[in-house]
Amino acid sequence: MKNYLKKCWYALCLFTLPYAAHAQSSVTLYGVLDSSVQYARSGGQSTTRVDSSNAFPSNWGIQGAEDIGWGTKVIFRLESGINVANGTSAQAGKFFGREAWVGMAGPYGRVQVGLNNTPEMWGLLRFLAGDLGHWDWGHAANNYDFFPTTKIPNSVIYVSPNLSGLTLSAMYGFGANGDPSQPSTLGNTVSAGMYYTNGTFAFEADYLSQVYTTAPTITAGAPTETGNHDLFGVSYDFGVVKVDGLFVLHRGAGSVKTLNTTTFADPNNFYYEVSAQVPNVMNGTVMLSFGQYKLQGNSEGNSTSYGLRYDYRISKRTGVYAGVSVIRNGSEAGFTTNSGQGPGIAVKPGDNQVATVVGIVHAF
Repeated sequence: MKNYLKKCWYALCLFTLPYAAHAQSSVTLYGVLDSSVQYARSGGQSTTRVDSSNAFPSNWGIQGAEDIGWGTKVIFRLESGINVANGTSAQAGKFFGREAWVGMAGPYGRVQVGLNNTPEMWGLLRFLAGDLGHWDWGHAANNYDFFPTTKIPNSVIYVSPNLSGLTLSAMYGFGANGDPSQPSTLGNTVSAGMYYTNGTFAFEADYLSQVYTTAPTITAGAPTETGNHDLFGVSYDFGVVKVDGLFVLHRGAGSVKTLNTTTFADPNNFYYEVSAQVPNVMNGTVMLSFGQYKLQGNSEGNSTSYGLRYDYRISKRTGVYAGVSVIRNGSEAGFTTNSGQGPGIAVKPGDNQVATVVGIVHAF
């Protein structure tokens, strides 16, 4: 009888152990859905389509944390982009293409390993004004930024705690990650950033280097070079208006003529944007944006972007928006008004574009 009771006690302990651990952890399901209708005219042609993610990237995700004591937690996030217009994945078939990482957070900061946002990505989000979303439809930087610098797979990132308003970050990404069919360093990314905020003032400076190739066919022996990105952001909230400025410079790619995301290649260029967020306009918020892209050594690759959007919150979770965007391209530039997640309506090189949008955002 004693042996039987002992076995029952052991079984009860084993059965309840996972539930005891679960009581110290939390898991949250979250998401945002953004759907809109966009109309654009370019080169004498008009296009109207149902869009997704114009003001805010449509996504759903799971995130959680487990307290393991000493002020330290194990943390994770899995986030997937959604194309609400047709129900497909928004990241070229990747199930969790927006974020996928696990890490630890404590008094000395946090470390994340997996698919991470770069310091540059956080800089773009912090210094582009908006209410329903940031770095989204109507923003010049969203039209001009080189997207392979914003999310890095096979990466490790460290973010410091808040040090009297200053936050530091450092990242390393293993691009090819041992793929024998690619150059061993292709896509390798090194990045560091600093963000400072004090009341209504904020400033950021980020650096990122990335290995690319200009080879027409990627092989293990393809030659590689390194491009360098610098981002500077500043903002000040005057109360009646919040003003943001952003400047992004890329150098180290003199032989690159056009963007090529598969080879991490970005031409030498810089762009800047000045944006403003005006609250309490008919109970909503007005966003204004002006920015320019300058291609080094070829002014025909330049572009200018204007954006105006009105965001109105129906509730804490739901908002509607409407906007107009104008892009003026040089004869060799083909920039378009991008959404918050993915490309906009295509533009032929040399054509200008006028676009309008009306949409709704709901968070859950």
